[in-house]
Parts: sequence; C-alpha cells; structure tokens
Amino acid sequence: MKSRRTFLKIAAGMAAFVIPWTVLPGALGQKLGSLLGIPSSSIEFASGEGTVWVPSSKAISRKAIEDVQYLSHANLEGRRAGTAGETKALVYLEGQFKALLLESFSADNYWQLFSIPSMKEKMIDGRALFRPDEMDTLRVPAANILAGITGNNPEQTLILSAHFDHLGIYNGEVYPGANDNASGVGCILQVMRQLVKEAQDGFAPKINIAVAFWSAEEMGFLGSKYFVQNPLIPLSEIIAVINADTVANGAVGEYILWSASESSQTLIETMKEAGRVNGAVLEHVSGGSHHSDEISFTGTGIPAVTILGKEWLVNNHTPEDKISAVNEEKLEMTCNIIYRAIKSLAY
Repeated sequence: MKSRRTFLKIAAGMAAFVIPWTVLPGALGQKLGSLLGIPSSSIEFASGEGTVWVPSSKAISRKAIEDVQYLSHANLEGRRAGTAGETKALVYLEGQFKALLLESFSADNYWQLFSIPSMKEKMIDGRALFRPDEMDTLRVPAANILAGITGNNPEQTLILSAHFDHLGIYNGEVYPGANDNASGVGCILQVMRQLVKEAQDGFAPKINIAVAFWSAEEMGFLGSKYFVQNPLIPLSEIIAVINADTVANGAVGEYILWSASESSQTLIETMKEAGRVNGAVLEHVSGGSHHSDEISFTGTGIPAVTILGKEWLVNNHTPEDKISAVNEEKLEMTCNIIYRAIKSLAY
C-alpha cells in the first residue's frame, strides 16, 4: 500500500507539471491568456531563406521589463518549483531561447530535469521561506533551463545565470516574485538578445556564452547544485559565473556583490569597473546567512558572483514583490552593467 500511495503521488505531481501545457496548446492557450489579461508572450520566431536563419527583430528588441511583467503575472502563480506555474515559466523561457536561435546543451530541449523534495512554508522575520518536509518522502520534478552562443574558442564558457523560481502561493496569497527574481531573468535575457544581434552582425564572442536559469533556488539552491553535480558544461571549461538576483529595486546605481570564493577577486573587480562605467557603485559584501546561486560553485575553483540591488530585502518574500516595485531605470542599468562585464571577459 505504501509503494502504491507513493506511485500515485508521483503520478499526480507529474500531472500537475505536464497537464497545463498539453490541454491548452497553441492558439487556444494564447486566446485564453488574452481573455484573462495575461501579458503577451507571443514570439516572432526566426526566419530566413534557404538554410540561413536569423532571429526576428521583434525577438531581439524585446525588453527586460516585458519578461518581468510576464513572469510575475498572477497566472504563473508565483513560479514555485515543481508546480504548473514553474512549467509555464519554463515554456516561456524555452520560447525565448528558440526565438533567439540559442544552442542547447541538453538533449531535453534546453531543459535539465531533476527532482526536489517536498517542502513546508515558514514565516521567519516576516519573510516566507521553505524548509524540507521530513514527514513527506515524495519528490516532484523540476528543471533548470540552459542555452548559449558558441564562441571562437568553444572550450571556454562564461555563464550568465539567474533563478527563475519563486515562492508560489502561501496562505492563499500569490507571491509574484517580480524583483525576486523575474528582474534577474529579464536582465539576462535582454543582454543575451543584444549579444545575439551582435553575433548576427559578425561580432562573435571569443568564448562561449551560456545562459542558465536555475530552478528551486528558494528551496536551497537545488537547481544550481544539481548542475554542479551533473554539469551540462564541463566545469573545467567554465571561466566564471555572473549571477543576477533581485536587481531592480531601491536607489538607481546602488548594488552589492556576493562572491563564492577567494578565486572571485578578479571577477569582482571586473564587475565593479562595469558599474563605474555605468555610473553605479557595486559594493562587495558578505551576505552573512544570505546567499544566492553563486554559493553552489564554492569549492569548484570557478569564480562566481551575484549582483543584487543594495536594498534587495525590501518587500522580499512577501506578496508586495509586485511589478510596481520594479524600478525600470535600475533594471536597464543592471543590463548595462552585466553587458559591460561580459565584454571585458568574453570579447
């Protein structure tokens, strides 16, 4: 009976993960979205003559704020890892990758599948947090999503990353996660769009540039940890990781940096200089008990930093983390800082 119960729970979890995108495909799903007032995720895919395909101008010109609006909409139900809301976010991100003709590192159509344990929600100092539910042995599916641009030296890779999951629904309220971390995801996508345009114009990077959107960061960095333990890119080939998290609130130009190890010092200075060029101050600080996905690269020898807004804790892990809390000017500045750092590291 116990094994049968476990099987049924796993089957139910898989159904929650898959059904939303099997029963509402194509035009029907888009029509329903428009009726519900969901921000458009329509994508103009690549086109071309013969075998030469290029991303559309619409795909390349899409802005970070549009990604934030879509990912933080109530229809995605807070993007909790292992839920239908997360699946919707994955499908959206996959669509952006395809529209930009980014290359896959996986046979699973950009996805890196893994499983996560059941979690309990807790309120600590006014913030909703996850802790493992030791009474429930059920594991449910989740996924990272990765893609990239090939450089002239394909044996070296710079990773740009952000976690795309958030807290879901807690006590009947949706936690939108606009700043945490739709803002980081939007910034990375906007930067990649610019790099794709440049590659299209003949300015390819010297090394590979990979984008990695991690799942289950809110549950203890489970997605990035899984990647480090099961890398789709050989760890020996990764020269650095730039991670963006909660980057779009607070005063414009004020940021902090968290680093994973002492090997990150040169990367930290590169980020600081990219900030100075854009009129921003990036202060390297200890996160104390706080971390983001840079922590998963501790012990690998890979330089890894996370850029955050200095006031990242304001309204963090609350239902007030809405699109209205996102400072669009700061969102754009963050894109410019990351872009400048990439130019120093990969071009």
